[in-house]
Amino acid sequence: MIAFMTDWGYQSYYVGVAKSAIYTISPNSVVIDLIHTITPFNVREAAHITERIFEDLPKGSVLLSVVDPGVGTERKAIVLKINGRYCVGPDNGIFTRILTSDFSCYAIENPKYMYKYPPSDTFHGRDIFAAAAAYVDKGTPIEEFGEELKDLVKLNFTDPSVAEGKIEADVAYVDGFGNVETIVKKEHIEKAGIKDHFEINGVKAILGRKYAQAQDSLIAHFDSSGYLEISLNQGNASNFLNVSSGDILSIKNVD
Repeated sequence: MIAFMTDWGYQSYYVGVAKSAIYTISPNSVVIDLIHTITPFNVREAAHITERIFEDLPKGSVLLSVVDPGVGTERKAIVLKINGRYCVGPDNGIFTRILTSDFSCYAIENPKYMYKYPPSDTFHGRDIFAAAAAYVDKGTPIEEFGEELKDLVKLNFTDPSVAEGKIEADVAYVDGFGNVETIVKKEHIEKAGIKDHFEINGVKAILGRKYAQAQDSLIAHFDSSGYLEISLNQGNASNFLNVSSGDILSIKNVD
């Protein structure tokens, strides 16, 4: 299976033609669309989403992840294997949050495994990445793609700052419902001693489990990935708090 994620949107043909390239190379592949609405050029957002979906992918599957503001530059195209799964994409930090000490990685350099050669200067998503994902899904050993790489580009992520009764943490990203996704886990909440009723950037909130629990306040709950999500029942928490990806959240107990 190939799991496909990009920032391309659906206003043009890019997703469809890349999938056509996959099926040209590997007609029996199964391609699922994870998401194509990542904020354009936002590699950090893509890295957070990659972490949240990676362990749900079947072993042996291929994550084709293309958020590539450096297309056409000297950044490398890579294929790697992590925890029994494969990843294909640019070496720009997009896989930072799933990298373990035990990974294998190779540059995609062999023209034999490209859809078109020389590849388009602006559409590596089709000519290099989609093609590589198709060949990996067909069983091509990743060692055949190019030179082995030991050092990959990694993004710097700031861990939550935890003190008694207070947590400060970055907004990871905002989803399509306006839910504010964070990098805060249950262990951070427990360590800080955050109570069931608290404030987020000065706005009252409750710690709950279901969206419907909050009628007139924000609700924070641990989502299916184990991270704290801030929501507004049938509303947009991001707009309500006026925050977006990368902004700082202050979570603290009410005095």
